[in-house]
Amino acid sequence: MSFLRGYQPRYDVIFMDIKMPGIDGMSAAEQLRQADPVTMLIFVTNMVQYAVQGYDVSAFDFIVKPINPTAFAMKMKRAMRALRLSRGSELTLSVDGVTRVLPTASIQYIEVMNHSLTYHTEQGVFSVRGKLASVEQSLPKESFFRCSVSYLINLRYVTQFTGEQVCVAGEWLRVSRAKKRELATAVAAYLGQGV
Repeated sequence: MSFLRGYQPRYDVIFMDIKMPGIDGMSAAEQLRQADPVTMLIFVTNMVQYAVQGYDVSAFDFIVKPINPTAFAMKMKRAMRALRLSRGSELTLSVDGVTRVLPTASIQYIEVMNHSLTYHTEQGVFSVRGKLASVEQSLPKESFFRCSVSYLINLRYVTQFTGEQVCVAGEWLRVSRAKKRELATAVAAYLGQGV
């Protein structure tokens, strides 16, 4: 698929059909997610049976053909709201004397160890002194979830979870026993709201 050759993440929304010549939409979406885990992906299809598989590639939504203009308008409003919310606010970090301004949407997860916070972001990995509880208070509650004593994750980057572990931006992180059910609820709410 020529679209994926030399792909650069610069889109807000990508619409993709499931049935395409040469490569099916799920395979194309898997390739897309390797290069871009974040851009909103909406499938347009008459093959509703693939809807569940869409979660494997973090699809935002499905539009069933033939397209109903009213339903399409509602889905687009939801997508635009999600984009506005996902851009969110910014966080300022002082790293080795350099001030960095990070969009909160670019933070994949934050881990704490011995009063050192490590921010895993789209821009790289940054470590600063601090308390995870303080950072948690400053980040949007609908997007960030404390899955254990050590990790605060951005639900935007969750691709799968087993109950004991959650995959965030390709990294498997531990989920505390007490947080398993809460995480499942938080992910479902996040996907349901399209945040």
